[in-house]
Amino acid sequence: MKSSILKTILVIHAMWVSSSAMSQESRFQTVVQERSYGDPYTGDMISNGVITPLDQDMHNFYIRNADGVIEVQLDADAMVGLQSRVQRGGFEAGEVVCQLGNVVREFDLPPVLYVRRNFRDAAAVRDYLAKGSKPIFDGKLYVDPVPDHVPTEKEPWVSGRFMRENGRFMDVKVGDEIYQIGTQGHDGQHRIMGLLKTADIQPFIQQAFVHGHMQGDVFHASEVALRLLENPEGKDDPALPRYLFIGDSISGNYDKALRAALKGQLNIYHPPTNCGPVRKGVRNIVQWLGAYDQPGRQWDVISFNFGHWDSKNTKEEYQADLETVISELEKTKAKLVFVTTTPIPRGYPGPNDRQSDGRAPGRIQQTMKRFINPWALEVIARHPDIGICDQHALLTNEPFYATWMDSAGNSGDGKKNPYGDLHIGGVLAEPAGRILARRILDALGKEEVPLSASSLSANDLDAKRQRPATKGMDTDDFTDLMNLNERLRRYNR
Repeated sequence: MKSSILKTILVIHAMWVSSSAMSQESRFQTVVQERSYGDPYTGDMISNGVITPLDQDMHNFYIRNADGVIEVQLDADAMVGLQSRVQRGGFEAGEVVCQLGNVVREFDLPPVLYVRRNFRDAAAVRDYLAKGSKPIFDGKLYVDPVPDHVPTEKEPWVSGRFMRENGRFMDVKVGDEIYQIGTQGHDGQHRIMGLLKTADIQPFIQQAFVHGHMQGDVFHASEVALRLLENPEGKDDPALPRYLFIGDSISGNYDKALRAALKGQLNIYHPPTNCGPVRKGVRNIVQWLGAYDQPGRQWDVISFNFGHWDSKNTKEEYQADLETVISELEKTKAKLVFVTTTPIPRGYPGPNDRQSDGRAPGRIQQTMKRFINPWALEVIARHPDIGICDQHALLTNEPFYATWMDSAGNSGDGKKNPYGDLHIGGVLAEPAGRILARRILDALGKEEVPLSASSLSANDLDAKRQRPATKGMDTDDFTDLMNLNERLRRYNR
């Protein structure tokens, strides 16, 4: 009886997955075989999504993603782990540090870790052995002992004891041999199985990566890796609006300045990933938005950008995917702000026409001005309620970006360019963060509310401390921009 009721809930909650005659593959597009980087499949079926509750003990739960919802049933001996980036040297130091915004959580590791990597089948093992036992990807770390095992056709896996980090790989001792096994999975994060328990599974604030198999409409999970989506300590101020900003590594550049400018005025979040191209947005936007339909988890304002990673996209693909993302954003009823893509400096190759297949020419001069931003703004024009924060205009018009615009980019000889690359780091990131902060407050009807003071000090602006990209800039002019809301609004629409 209970199972029947739960299946009914599942069907109602995922209305677009309505026909029982549909195949499993067409129902659940996010359930796929795990792929490794150029190696044979591991054989695991995987899926992931935001956790929503099913039963009080969390032995079963739903994950919600682009498919709707998928019921997950844990095997009796299912292992629960943490999925997170680990700072270099963290495994030797015995600690994992998870940072979400300005919230840091630490997890202690046991003194000995183990690694296991599955192969799909005997053919995958033969292929691996024929290549001379080269390094392999897609292993997982385990806190509980795992017996040493060399891969054989009848028992297709390799496992052993973690010894040390070795670049992108782990040195893993299997018997008397050392194997190199990569343990980074989705978004370059490590899966450390057994570090957490079933009781650590929490709805709405975690994303679950489930490994196992589909049986009918239910995913039977032998392993679950949890990734933190929101502040697990519950330190939202319920009196303040909730703000989500979506973007690639450029948003990481201005993250600090944005948060400082809005300090004490909003609860601020960013998805726990580089949001990359708009296609990644299509696949992940449901998870990034989380359980916004739950009390206290709504989004009041959302800013978003997709650009640099789409520098070789076609207009048709880019615009169609951007419309898909916007359709999900609009469901939240939040105020929306699109952020234009920052320019490519002139240290990259010169302007070029589109490629023969209609794609933009890549990360070269003028690509954002001629292709990506106009394509995006055509879409935004169809949605008059979406505001615009024009960071591209800021960087191409303010004089203290001139040196960076003229000189940053590829040095041509393989050496690091002292003027930087297309990222706007350090002092140059401050105006980009503050202009967006101004646009967010304006979108919320707080036009008269000033931004919090910039955290830059006199030392930060000391000419003797400036890097080549900011050397010789007019610091008075720069300071004026930091403090004059009217000038910041010049680039907002």
